[in-house]
Amino acid sequence: MALNLNRLNTPQREAVTHGSGPLLLLAGAGSGKTSTMAYRIAYLISQRCILGSEILGLSFTNKAAAELRERVVRLVCSSSGKAATRGLTITTFHSLCARLLRAHADRLGFQKNFTILDQNDQTDVLRQVLRNIKIDDRKFDPDVILFEIGQAKNRFFNPGEAEKFFLDSGKLSSDYAIATASSFSRYQDQLKILNAMDFDDLIFNTVRLLTDHGDLREHYGARFRHILVDEYQDTNAAQFRILKLLTQRVQNLCVVGDDDQSIYAWRGADPSHILGFANHYPDARTITLDQNYRSTSRILEAANSVIEKNRNRYPKKLWSDRGVGEPISHVIVEEDRAEADFVAEEILRRSSSDSSRLWKDFAILYRSNSQSRVFEEALRRRGIPYKIVGGLSFLARKEVKDVLSYWRLIGNFKDDASLRRILNWPARGIGKTSIEAIGGYAFSQGISFFEALPEAPRLAPKTAPAISNFRDLIRGLHQDLALVAFDAGAVVTWARASLEKIQAKRAVEEECDDPVQAAKKWENVEELIHSMGQFKPDHSEQQEAQVDEEPLVLVEGSPSKTGLEFLREFLNRMTLEAQEQEKDEEKNDKDTQKNQVTLLTLHGAKGLEYSIVFMVGMEEGFIPHRRTIEEATDFGEERRLCYVGMTRAKDFLFLTRAKNRIRYGKPVPRNSSRFLEEIPKDLLVNVNLSTTPDLSSQQAREAHEVKVKNYLAEIRANLMGGAK
Repeated sequence: MALNLNRLNTPQREAVTHGSGPLLLLAGAGSGKTSTMAYRIAYLISQRCILGSEILGLSFTNKAAAELRERVVRLVCSSSGKAATRGLTITTFHSLCARLLRAHADRLGFQKNFTILDQNDQTDVLRQVLRNIKIDDRKFDPDVILFEIGQAKNRFFNPGEAEKFFLDSGKLSSDYAIATASSFSRYQDQLKILNAMDFDDLIFNTVRLLTDHGDLREHYGARFRHILVDEYQDTNAAQFRILKLLTQRVQNLCVVGDDDQSIYAWRGADPSHILGFANHYPDARTITLDQNYRSTSRILEAANSVIEKNRNRYPKKLWSDRGVGEPISHVIVEEDRAEADFVAEEILRRSSSDSSRLWKDFAILYRSNSQSRVFEEALRRRGIPYKIVGGLSFLARKEVKDVLSYWRLIGNFKDDASLRRILNWPARGIGKTSIEAIGGYAFSQGISFFEALPEAPRLAPKTAPAISNFRDLIRGLHQDLALVAFDAGAVVTWARASLEKIQAKRAVEEECDDPVQAAKKWENVEELIHSMGQFKPDHSEQQEAQVDEEPLVLVEGSPSKTGLEFLREFLNRMTLEAQEQEKDEEKNDKDTQKNQVTLLTLHGAKGLEYSIVFMVGMEEGFIPHRRTIEEATDFGEERRLCYVGMTRAKDFLFLTRAKNRIRYGKPVPRNSSRFLEEIPKDLLVNVNLSTTPDLSSQQAREAHEVKVKNYLAEIRANLMGGAK
């Protein structure tokens, strides 16, 4: 059956049927970009006879990649048959890079079984580095240092450039700048010793790989004849380099994005990539998707009026055929709690008056997480169910991380972070002093912690027998797994046996006084085993899905695979899923499908939509953020953040603000957000629930001054009249 393009509007069809060469698809909020990308890929396969194995689709989150993949497979199967999907690669940047590095890590001096560190493991490595260079790690927040190290790698800085960046950027206080500059190179060196990479290294090292090895660059550039990238405005410098390297030979690059929704500059995203696309690819064609299928015209008109004040942007104006819609409510209250009470009461009122209205139709959006507390309290008091996006994920739970750490160490003896985590789990009587003694020796010798364990009789004589038993346990489990077939069932059998040898259940029970809680924690471990049984390695997927029998990665040597390789691929997938959370957190949350009001930040709301949206805290200091005001920097990103929030609303939009915020028991006056002033008054319905004059705008202040002057003049006139 031929691919039917009748569902698409004219610009969408133009994008789908674009021929060869670079294409910039400017896709406004709610304009159907995912559908357009899916049809574009299906069109390439069905009408242009491009093999699935020659197409690469890239996104930023697992959830987005899965949604695109699902739509593409459905379209291709119906138009070209299931066989046409073979070899098609639709994934995230980080997943693609992990797969390339698994195949070629040895070219960068790593072993192919390198460990991908999660946030906690990174923190452990950094603390060890700081201690060994005589910096008191207790005086520093490791998350701050790791974030800046990641920013340097995302910008693809070499060590010298990175140190200059830390010391001269002005983003860090002097002590943090020195600590970060001092630890950067040593941190990277330590990762190399441990045969480990962190999440940012996956991109950073892939750039190195493709830059330094022309044969690989040539191979993958020829392999992927068509590359499509979603959310292009969110690419950082390193991701941009990967795309440039892959398109040196063939420039069939289709990038989809919206410069008006570029809101991640703080983590390295560079909107100049999308704004300068025509300069980077001079033959590029640009198509704009400006029909919005989500919101009413009034909401879009208000959002357009805000975003058009940004100077450096592609001109576009979203429109909708959903009708004019209801006016936008601008609600003014006296202080924090009154704002939260209004929102909760309005949700309750609308839910009660409309039986078809569900709790999950409502969202409360705020600039900073700290703003959520009063809204949580107000919702709880009224018995309204709610969820906060960004809760503790399955893979972050202690018992799950402990078991994964055992398996990581079994797969890679150089994984120091995992070893430190479980050396005394369950309790073996190995104390902190012994661990630090062995760890310090390993660092001084440039070897892994596991390699230093034979020195335990000299460094930690009291715990030497326990350490020796632990070492034998890990080696024994490693050897057992090396004899297991590359098969899910066989590895699951080994995994269950490993938990018994580790005595993991005893360890979980010892940590919980409550047997019921211990049982729940053990269920999480069992769920981990279940996920292993359902895991399909990349290798087996490729064997099933290849048209031309060409694997995704260039195979260098063909060693026979065992259970060790299966475990490593499983752990690799687990780590990537844990890191690629952002919007994917909902995927692992069992409460996702429940009927609940959603509370989330404006950053977290990107890509989502709700029937009724409350944008709260529409005040100077919240949006735009206080830091942006104090630094007197460009307000462009804050304005884009406001625009993103407004365009989440489908039917009703409430913009609320308080005249005062209670701080340390006293009211602190607040001014209306400048972005509110940019919305035409005829689009707003003002609801003033406060009891004091509103002096937040210049117009209101002038009117109040006139009123006060007239009042005083009247008093003076009365006094003078009385004197006569």
